[in-house]
Amino acid sequence: MGASKKGDLKTGKNSSKPLKGETSSKGERSSSINKKRKIEKKNLTDVNSEQNGKDTSQKKSSVQKTKINNITTKKRRSAKDNGDMATKKPRIDGDITHSEEIQFAKNLVGKQGTPAYNEFLDYLIEEKTLKILKENGIRTASMSSILDKSYTNACRSFKDLYNLWLDGNGDKTHYITTLEHQGINLSNMSSILSGSGSNAAKSFKDLYDLWFDQTGNKTIYLKALEDEGINLQNMSSILSKAGPNSATAFRDLYDLWFDEQGNKTTYLKTLEKEGVNLPNMSSILNGAGSKAVTAFKDLYDLWFDDQGTKTTYLKTLEKEGINLSNLSGILSKAKSNAAKAFRDLYNTWFDKQGNKTMYLKTLEKQGINLRNVSSILGGAGANATKAFKELYDLWFDERGKKTKLLITLEGKGIKLPNISSILHRAGSNAANAFKDLYDLWFDHRGERTQCLKTLENENISLARISDILHGSGSSAFKAFRELYELLFDAQGNRTQFLRTLENEEVHLANISSILSGSGSNAAKAFKDLYHLWFDEDGKKAKYLKSLEMEGVNLSNMSSILSKSGSNAPKAFKNLYSIWFDESGKKTKQLKAIENEGVNIANISSILHGGGLNASKAFKELCDLWFDAEGKKTQYLKTLEKEGVNLTNMSSILSGAGVNAPKSFKDLYDAFFDERGKKKRNLKHFIKGKGEDHFTMHNISGILSGSGAKAVDAFNEFHDVYFNSEGKRSNLLNDFYNIGFTPSNLSCILCRGGIRAGSNLRNFYAVCFNGEGEKSKLLADFYNIGFKPVDLCSLLSGTANGLEKLHDFCFGESNKYLNDFLNDTDGFTIGNLCNILHGAEDNAISALKDFHDACYDNDGNRTIYLDDFYNVHFSSSDLAGILSMTGKNAACILIRFHETCFNSKNYLIHFLAKEKVFKPKDLSKILYGAGTNVCHIFEKLHGLCFDQVGHKSNYLSGLLKDYESNEIINTLYQKLRKSSLGCED
Repeated sequence: MGASKKGDLKTGKNSSKPLKGETSSKGERSSSINKKRKIEKKNLTDVNSEQNGKDTSQKKSSVQKTKINNITTKKRRSAKDNGDMATKKPRIDGDITHSEEIQFAKNLVGKQGTPAYNEFLDYLIEEKTLKILKENGIRTASMSSILDKSYTNACRSFKDLYNLWLDGNGDKTHYITTLEHQGINLSNMSSILSGSGSNAAKSFKDLYDLWFDQTGNKTIYLKALEDEGINLQNMSSILSKAGPNSATAFRDLYDLWFDEQGNKTTYLKTLEKEGVNLPNMSSILNGAGSKAVTAFKDLYDLWFDDQGTKTTYLKTLEKEGINLSNLSGILSKAKSNAAKAFRDLYNTWFDKQGNKTMYLKTLEKQGINLRNVSSILGGAGANATKAFKELYDLWFDERGKKTKLLITLEGKGIKLPNISSILHRAGSNAANAFKDLYDLWFDHRGERTQCLKTLENENISLARISDILHGSGSSAFKAFRELYELLFDAQGNRTQFLRTLENEEVHLANISSILSGSGSNAAKAFKDLYHLWFDEDGKKAKYLKSLEMEGVNLSNMSSILSKSGSNAPKAFKNLYSIWFDESGKKTKQLKAIENEGVNIANISSILHGGGLNASKAFKELCDLWFDAEGKKTQYLKTLEKEGVNLTNMSSILSGAGVNAPKSFKDLYDAFFDERGKKKRNLKHFIKGKGEDHFTMHNISGILSGSGAKAVDAFNEFHDVYFNSEGKRSNLLNDFYNIGFTPSNLSCILCRGGIRAGSNLRNFYAVCFNGEGEKSKLLADFYNIGFKPVDLCSLLSGTANGLEKLHDFCFGESNKYLNDFLNDTDGFTIGNLCNILHGAEDNAISALKDFHDACYDNDGNRTIYLDDFYNVHFSSSDLAGILSMTGKNAACILIRFHETCFNSKNYLIHFLAKEKVFKPKDLSKILYGAGTNVCHIFEKLHGLCFDQVGHKSNYLSGLLKDYESNEIINTLYQKLRKSSLGCED
């Protein structure tokens, strides 16, 4: 401000505009300046008067010398003087202002018009030092801060410091270049040396000499600190405003931490033993300045005694799960008040005997421990106690009862652990951050605001929101509002962003899963990710087009990107680039995996929650399975030899995320040695052929979903079945003795994963009494015709469902099963269990619904069943067609009935060719189609007939060339290849 612009100084071209209060007239401005100069001359000291009284020839010589220096090709840069006085009074042209020099001199000297002020101002104007400093990228504010309080010594102090920084040519000296090379600029130094005043040059040099030798190499002091992770930036933060005491403060602090050889002292060793390093301490001491040593020592003495033993303070805190690392986070930037801040906070939480105060007891009742609290208070520093109490008072009254705010939140499923997650490191702003966020969600009566109603209408709960806002701290309010405004307009209507995503079957639930943990960056992460998928008009971008061409939808991607938070856009791009090249073609890795029957849906299941590291995990997995040419590695060859393919492995690794490569390798190593031979535990399961031995396919089915804990799951499951010598346990023998086979057990334990062992124990406890005999519950099933294969098929993957099934079948609701059993020509128990296979946790409701589709309230057959029986379908034929429809069995029966008996007469067309298509033949073709049976039946009709029932050329050709059985097999295979596939 006010500095003269470049131009012709004599003519005044491009000179700066007049300052506020100055007139714009050149004459008036000149008059004003001359008047000011007269006043200043009038106030000069005797020494100045004597200087001004020197003879005219001497003065003329000085002026000539100045002129020569001004026109020489090399500008005068030196700040050296000829004594304490300025050599001359510079001429100030009437049309030039030197407002920057005037302000600079005023800031340091403190009063205008004094001899010290006049001397300093004349020097600054004559030597143009401020301009030279700027040309070297040195902010005059940095120098002003260091020289603060130099007062009457300002001129001399300025010259001394200037000459340390710049040489006679106006170039930076080695002092400055060395500091800059180490990442320290003069702004950092001014922070340390602020207020050094007349000692500025000495303070600067003393500190520099502690850090560097004469050749600019680091001293032992600096090396020792850097070895512990402390650089000069950290030290500049600690020593802020140490001023003339900065060198002493640095040396004293160093001596507390290291001995003369640079070895750690007891202080440092004790702290590190407790998980606190120098970066932690530098964070606490940030800004302590000359009081850093006292601050460190006082805090240390609160934590340890002279022998380095923990004090009562520390022991009490550690019992509550708070270590020094947590404390250092809270006390960050406490400066010289660190010890007081710690003691005040401790006394808020504990009494003199170390017992918890009401504050702590109340919080713990609500599921909040000190670790949660320390997470919130991170960075609160000297304000930690105040921040804690303010937040507590928003949650509880004086008697420890919940406030209306807390009650309202809990009514919406938000508890204090959720809140603590959001407020992570909110520090001294925690109370305001909480209240601001609450006011966004609820009004003063505790009623939901429009934004909360809108979110809940989209099935987004506050619990999901808290996941997204995790770690947003004091920015929680801003983060939530920015994200909400991207998703909804002022009236609560969905924006284009949301509408476009939902058209692609990506809902807010998926988005909230992806953005989990994004905190204050949630809105940016969402927007960046959206723009990778869609253009401004909501049309799919190239990334999405390539994915969809390969059958990959955003739902698959959202599963992988789950919890990637603010890294979601980067995570997506990384993953895309490893699957597709720049032209959108599949990469070698993707092709190799797909050739082994593993599709993107399987991969997304494995990499679920992989987030930013998903691409790395995928590549490492590929490298374990395929070599550089895309050929199978020994791992894959060995597995396939034992009947395990990549589809089985992908099922086991489901949910492993970033741990997938390690999980696979560890599991392989648990199964096989370096030569690919089975290890002991695997041999116990697979001893040879026969019904009493497991196959690798059985084991992979049981371990499905164990993910990163696959090895633990396998070993635990083994220990339930066998002892260390491989002898079968009593548990396994008892199952075998009543007809269970390994195949039955693997079916009911399917997808047990890490819970497989405990699931088996629980299942055993229901099936047997204390003597290893069938329990009454199991005997009831056996007595009405259930076999182990039936029970395991019906309860596939839900071993804990046997008791509930028993209550349904033998309790007040027994009519549902009895209607089936009482129908002589109806479904057998085996038929029923095969049809309902896959219903899992829904087995009971599936059985009830299927009953209601087959029988009325009086136990009579419905039209859906009768119509099929009337055209000579047997219950076995229908059971084959409906096999494995699971919880959808009832609706599939009804839909299949509608397809067969509507006006199109599809079923009649088949039955008219009874030599080829008997009901049992249709059952064989449609067997295992599951929920796709109606679609496949219509496709079958299209292959064999036209719309009015005439044979197609394709069927005519089959009838001409093949026998009946061959035709059935041919049609079965053709439909399976072209259909969506049958459900396993």
